[in-house]
Amino acid sequence: MNKFTFYHVLNEKKENNIEKIFQEIKNQIIIYHRQFNLTLKSYKKEWNDELKKNDDSYEKQRKKSEKIYNKAIEEYGDDVYAHTYANNASGLSVIAHQHQSTKEDIDREYEEFLDLYSKSILIALYSLNESELNRIAVVSSEILNKKIKPSHFDSRNYLISSITYLNLVIEIETETLEKYITSFTQYQYLRNGIVHNSSKFKEDKTLKTIQSKFKDAISLNKATGNLRIRKASFIKDYFQIIKEFYENLLWQVDLSQDSIIVKNGLNHWIKALNNKSEIEQFKYEKFTEKEKLLSFKVKSNNEELRDFDLKIIFKKSENRTFELTDQTGDEMINEFLIYEKKLEGDYLVDIIKPFDFIYTNYYIKILAY
Repeated sequence: MNKFTFYHVLNEKKENNIEKIFQEIKNQIIIYHRQFNLTLKSYKKEWNDELKKNDDSYEKQRKKSEKIYNKAIEEYGDDVYAHTYANNASGLSVIAHQHQSTKEDIDREYEEFLDLYSKSILIALYSLNESELNRIAVVSSEILNKKIKPSHFDSRNYLISSITYLNLVIEIETETLEKYITSFTQYQYLRNGIVHNSSKFKEDKTLKTIQSKFKDAISLNKATGNLRIRKASFIKDYFQIIKEFYENLLWQVDLSQDSIIVKNGLNHWIKALNNKSEIEQFKYEKFTEKEKLLSFKVKSNNEELRDFDLKIIFKKSENRTFELTDQTGDEMINEFLIYEKKLEGDYLVDIIKPFDFIYTNYYIKILAY
């Protein structure tokens, strides 16, 4: 076993409390999403099986009826009503109508099932989101020893009050989160109508905006006011929004706490080179949703190893790629970085793994000098 791998086997990176909470949230979202996909898969199979059974039954009856029809046509010959007599005798029109009617009943039943199940997932995700945001606010308050607590924000809208608390008290930048917050308020609007008004809605400005956004994924019966979820894509979008939101939120929480998660990860990573090494002068030279450029100095605290500087780029990409430029001229440093390159940055990716809610690949580039 390589000495660097041996280090990682023996030395597990320690998580802080915020990191643990986000990992728990990630696990919960994974469970909900997995449950949704499995149920959807089963539901589609049952739906298709029933439709096929109906088609097979119709086809079997149709063949029998066609024989009766053809025989009747021969018997009635040139009679102008031959077709009518043959059709009545064979029952072709009746079985075609029954086939179509049964198909419509099957479709209606499974569309209602999709609507009911999708609404239950929407409600569950909303509750998860609301409670976990409050928990993040509470724990952040404790870690930073804030005198103003989330409970001081007297609001029945716990979702918005938690985000407001994180912004005003914990000083998290929420500008990059606005598009997700807007979506959350729309899902909140739908959830409230489903829970408190039995899915009955008025065609107001908010609902029209939501319908325009999701087009044919949801529909409103104007006569009854009943809202129906018609496509699974509506819930799939909700999962994606939640994942992206918590990924971006954790980056912002970490920034507000002096990048403790990233620094802890980098210190753990660099100690595989030398267990006395520490990072200093850490900063982000670029910080966007898709790309992070980190720069820092490595203080070796070891006479056998020189101090050096590192710049690392993490950029979201379709495939994992790794580039290395080592200008240190140091054999020990080069051995360490070359091994990371052979692994295509596996141990480096572990540093930002806590932030990854959507299992992203990264383009990674290291400059050592």
